[in-house]
Amino acid sequence: MRSLSRPFATLLAVALFGTGAATAADRATVMVFDASGSMWNRIDGDITRIEVARDVMEEFFAGRDAGAPISVIAYGHRRRGDCADIEVLAPLGVHDPGELTALMRALNPRGMTPLTDSLELARTQIPRTAESADIILVTDGLENCGGDPCALAAQLAAEGIPIRAHVVGFGMTSAEVNSLSCVPEQTGGQLFHTSSGVELAEALAAVSMPQAVELVFRAVDARTEEPLGPSDWQIFDAQTGARVAAADATASFTAALEDGRYRIAVRHPGYEGALELAVDETLSGVVDIPLQRMLATVTLEGVDARTGVAVPDVQWTWTDLASEAAQTGRGAGERHRILVTPGDYRIEGNAGAMSGGSTIAATLEQDVTARVELAEALPEASVSAPGEVTSGERFPVEWTGPDDRSDYIAIVEAGAPDATHISYARTRFGSPAQVTAPDALGAYEVRYVHHGSGRTLASQAVTLVAASAGLQAPDEAVAGAAIEVAWEGPDNPGDYIAVVEAGAPEGTSISYARTRFGSPARVTLPDALGTYELRYVINQSGRTLASRAITLVAASAGLQAPDEAVAGAAIEVAWEGPDNPGDYIAVVEAGAPEGTSISYARTRFGSPARVTLPDALGTYELRYVINQSGRTLASRPITLVAASASLEGPEVIVPGGQIEVVWEGPDNPGDYITIVELGAGEGSRGDYWRTSRGTPARLRAPEAEGDYELRYVIQQSRRTLAALPVTVGAGDVSLAVEGDVQAGGVMTVAWQGPGRFEDFIQVVNEGAADDVPALREARASQGNPVQLFAPAAPGRYEVRYRASDSGEVLARTPLVVAE
Repeated sequence: MRSLSRPFATLLAVALFGTGAATAADRATVMVFDASGSMWNRIDGDITRIEVARDVMEEFFAGRDAGAPISVIAYGHRRRGDCADIEVLAPLGVHDPGELTALMRALNPRGMTPLTDSLELARTQIPRTAESADIILVTDGLENCGGDPCALAAQLAAEGIPIRAHVVGFGMTSAEVNSLSCVPEQTGGQLFHTSSGVELAEALAAVSMPQAVELVFRAVDARTEEPLGPSDWQIFDAQTGARVAAADATASFTAALEDGRYRIAVRHPGYEGALELAVDETLSGVVDIPLQRMLATVTLEGVDARTGVAVPDVQWTWTDLASEAAQTGRGAGERHRILVTPGDYRIEGNAGAMSGGSTIAATLEQDVTARVELAEALPEASVSAPGEVTSGERFPVEWTGPDDRSDYIAIVEAGAPDATHISYARTRFGSPAQVTAPDALGAYEVRYVHHGSGRTLASQAVTLVAASAGLQAPDEAVAGAAIEVAWEGPDNPGDYIAVVEAGAPEGTSISYARTRFGSPARVTLPDALGTYELRYVINQSGRTLASRAITLVAASAGLQAPDEAVAGAAIEVAWEGPDNPGDYIAVVEAGAPEGTSISYARTRFGSPARVTLPDALGTYELRYVINQSGRTLASRPITLVAASASLEGPEVIVPGGQIEVVWEGPDNPGDYITIVELGAGEGSRGDYWRTSRGTPARLRAPEAEGDYELRYVIQQSRRTLAALPVTVGAGDVSLAVEGDVQAGGVMTVAWQGPGRFEDFIQVVNEGAADDVPALREARASQGNPVQLFAPAAPGRYEVRYRASDSGEVLARTPLVVAE
């Protein structure tokens, strides 16, 4: 795999770190990536655009702040010719860079370029609570699905959140990229024209890099001015109060801040401090933040009361004798350092079966060491649970006890040995503990188990009684349908409502719905006929708690569509049918096997369905298909007839000039008008114009002279439906001044020539050299004819057509300016 330069990833990481760890509450980033079919075009030598873009995106994801929320959207990667082929690959949130890279590398370009709808979907990813947002559109083509990106950009600009939409054109012409400039111009984003992987990487870095001043902050003791070491940092905007940067457990904090006022708040164990700071370009270097000591330092040491040997891994509790507030903590070694407010404290320690305590006075002036002698004693505990519990259910157990590391509340058979269990819950999750009863009946025990010693510290008897359940559903339903089943039952963890064949073994299912989603449950029936069962199943044991029979009857469907249609067209098919989950209307060859399709539309989108016909002739079938089984529920024939098209355009085209082609044709989804070399293979494409954009088509002629063809191409099959030969050559260049011209008045000049965007129509003094500046001039792109102001003085002048690329004067005509 090719890789980009490492400085790009480093630069991008610094940029994102400098703005702090963004969240969905303050800033959001949405990446919109072009995976349309044109991404297989080659760039950077013999490498395709999609290969280059994958490598660049991997570096981008690796270099950005992995803790900053991002959403990734792609379009055109799943279906050809489908403007609705837009997918949220990663919803807004924190994602692993490797996962995002894997998603990008799985994309297979093949479809359309729905820029507007993709940007609209990106907007929905941005929460209303966000204070700002960036949408980064990476595209190698223009909108070809009928949308208006400029209009959508105006809507984004009017949103309540500042949404910056950036456009990164990849492998596009300057004119194409500039046609999308309305998007960043209206939203405050940036526009980039990139033609290589390096340029694409630089554009993404530029979008991510804030304009900021890099400062280094250091926490110091306010009394001694000595550095304090690792501290927790937060930087807030002093005006809005919004947090812009943060870091934990770092001795010095480097942040890139834009001009403004900020409040830097710092916490070090036992210390706190804050400083308000004005940041501008003149500020640099290290900024010390003085912290005040707030808490007293107490070191806890546990020793064996019999031997005096230090005891490691002690569970400590320290209680403020004035407020009676208690806190706990565990020492990983022989000493445990705590920070407390000044005052008198009761210190108690527990290590396994040993415990002990002492009283100390904590002050800000002097650190204190509390040496606590520990002796063995069995901790006290209690459990309280219902006397009767339904089998299989989760029930609460109130408990008190030492809550030592890995202690747990267990349910066991009555009289079972210590340290055994059927199921359990750790005490670290608090009281009451939630314990799941076995799916059984009779006498059991609930126990508090001390994990370190395996001893049972407390127990209580419970009796497991039978659970009951009930189901309500129709006696009869259509095969393949999704039905609602009202249920009553214990709703134990994982319990479910299942549909099975009548008499099927326990624990089996054809389909099911978990009871945790509430009653009624929505269950999809099989596409079959006859008697089946609905069951309430205990997940723990697979036991059926309640069941009822249901009869599945045949579904019916009907289709309405024209008997004849043009090959390749998109038609509407009115349908009636069960609309089961995933059902679809398909077009197939006559007599094709069940479950096959050439194209289809899901019934969930309503009737009529819009189906694209194949670019072929003869008899085909429209079918209503049950998705679950692939069975055809209804069908009707349709005859596909030939489409026709025609083209009108100039016989001779100036190299590089813009031409208009008047066309007629079926205007199937994705059809286009293109110019190619005479005799080029089917599916070849030069500059092109989608027929969905209307007639006339506007194309840019090739720069090389020769024989070419204008073609109407069926997108689906790449078949040429109509062709018109044209010649690309120099052509005639001429100028004509219309009417008499008055000094200082408006003059009109008709012209014939290449008509490049940058070419000039100029007015100069008679006999002036070709390279002198013009007295008056206009761009050829302003239209034909063009209007410009005549010279202010009467006399003899010259009108010239000047080429923008070579500076050559291609045509000239005299001009007389009257008083």
